[in-house]
Amino acid sequence: MAVKKETTATKTTLGIPTDDQKFPNPELLNYYIQLENRIIWIDDEIDGSTLEISRLILLFNKEDQGIPVEKRKPIKLLIFSYGGEGQACFSVLDAIALSKTPVWTFNMGAAMSAGLLLLLAGHKRFCLKNSTALAHSGSGGTQGTYEQTEAQMNDYKHFVQVMRDYIIDRTKIDQKTLAKHKKEEWYLYAEDQINYGVVDEIISDIDVFF
Repeated sequence: MAVKKETTATKTTLGIPTDDQKFPNPELLNYYIQLENRIIWIDDEIDGSTLEISRLILLFNKEDQGIPVEKRKPIKLLIFSYGGEGQACFSVLDAIALSKTPVWTFNMGAAMSAGLLLLLAGHKRFCLKNSTALAHSGSGGTQGTYEQTEAQMNDYKHFVQVMRDYIIDRTKIDQKTLAKHKKEEWYLYAEDQINYGVVDEIISDIDVFF
């Protein structure tokens, strides 16, 4: 049985590169498809590279200028992260807070330490039913002269206090409850995340992503 040969016209109609064109890098193609749908994955350590998210939030807001907020397509941050740098995290938190375009955050399995803070930043917040969040005091170190290490320690204390205030402000967790758990790794499972106001909803329908 003869195999029908595709014509160039057929390929072009389907959006498939023709014989004289190169296929795009699959990873790059996937990246742009997700950006077109405003889906951004945070699936690594939070560090300087995470600042790209702040840039994208600004770009999407610029793109949405003139569109009523309630009619804007949400930006969706899908989080699977065990944490990272506090300064990079708070840059993204501030960008989300300033965003007029809604930002939805999703706990895709692990939202720990700085990852939890990013989850809490969402205008709407979701988690998978087997996801875990983690609240703790973080970790840090100092080096240099006495004056330098003292300044670094004071800065770290400031960061920890800002982090605690942020958690209290964005959840149903009160100061007493947070203080009770501050010396331990406090794991919050899906029902805990609902009960403490970490998320608004446990995902039960895949369509919420689209």
